[in-house]
Parts: sequence; structure tokens; C-alpha cells
Amino acid sequence: MLSIVIPTYNERDNLPVLVQKIFTALGSEPAEVVVVDDNSPDGTGTVAEDLKKNYALQVIHRSGKNGLASAVIEGFGAARGDFLCVMDADMSHDPKVLPSFLKALREGADLAIGSRYVPGGGMKGWPKFREFGSRFAILLAKPVTKVKDATSGFFCFRRPVLDKVHLDPLGFKIGLEIFVKGKAKKIQEVPYVFIDRQAGKSKLNNKEILNYLKHLFRLYRWRLNASR
Repeated sequence: MLSIVIPTYNERDNLPVLVQKIFTALGSEPAEVVVVDDNSPDGTGTVAEDLKKNYALQVIHRSGKNGLASAVIEGFGAARGDFLCVMDADMSHDPKVLPSFLKALREGADLAIGSRYVPGGGMKGWPKFREFGSRFAILLAKPVTKVKDATSGFFCFRRPVLDKVHLDPLGFKIGLEIFVKGKAKKIQEVPYVFIDRQAGKSKLNNKEILNYLKHLFRLYRWRLNASR
């Protein structure tokens, strides 16, 4: 079974549309969605509970805004699937890519990553300065991973990839933490087109940029120690 972990904060307008698209894309594929809501003041948690009437959902309600990465980790703990997936609630990640992830995993990949930077991938609706920032962030991650889209937040993997792996991310790049520390021998990047959010407000700010740099420093140090 596939478990799709979706961290949410103020995504009440996007979540119902996303969940419907996920299950449509997967068809008869056994799957569940695990929504981890950080006490959204717009009522996202209540919307998620209503969705349980029609879809295979788990909903985890957290007491405050504790961050995307920790929400995803908590979602992993509740997930029941053999394959674990992470995607954003803001509609930037196309659910139609999910079957391609499953195909890659079933054909031998341990980790399948939605990539904007392989042939067939790209971005839609992003201003140039955001694209430049993304490419620069990936450049900074080159010393710790060969993944072309190291900042991707859209990925699926086999559960053993995290067997006895201690995740300690800072900020919201949980994917990068898993790409570096996870036990994936074979990684496949699957092209997709990132679409900028149509509703709600971006969570990216100066604090998250600083957290990314701090997170990278931790991973540089971890990689150095692991190579000794």
C-alpha cells in the first residue's frame, strides 16, 4: 500500500481538490492519505476530518505550528503503507506523477524523486528570482548529494530506506535529509512540472532560508563524519 503524507497549515481551499485528484490518479491502487495539520486557524483540520467520510484518510492534529519536517516525520510514524510518499498541499505537486513513482519503485528503485531538473521536468508560474534561488540552493547541496533536484519536496520511497535512520532536519527540506541520510541504493528522478500555488500563501521566508543554510551545514558535517 502507498501512504501519502501531506503536512498542512492553512490549506483548507486546496486540500479537498488535492485529495480528490490523488485518488483519481491512483485509481484502484491501495492507498491512504495521512494529513498532518499544525492547528491551522483557517479550519484545515476540520476540512480534513470531513474528507474521511469519502476517502481513506488519517488525520493527525498537532497543537501548534511545529514545522513541515517534523509533521512529515510524525506522518511516517502513523503511515501503514510499504511505500511512503511526501507531497505539498498547495497543488504544486501533480498527483498524476504518483503512478510513475510506484512504477519506479516496483522496478527496483528505492527512492523516486519528483524532479524539475531532468529532461521533461520544469516550472510553471515561478518568477525568475525564485528559479534562481532554487538552482543556487541545489548547487549548495552538491557536496552532500548527487540528486539533481535536491530541494524537491515531492518523493516516494520504500520503508526500509529509513530503517534505523535518525532524521534531524532543520526547516522544511525533509527530502534533502532523506536523500542524504537514507539507505537508498538506487535513486530515480522522475520528471514533473512544478506549478506555483494558486491559492493560499507561500511558507517561504527569510527564516526558512536561514534554516536551510543551517541544515546544509549539519549535513556537511554528517557526511564528513560518515566518510571517516
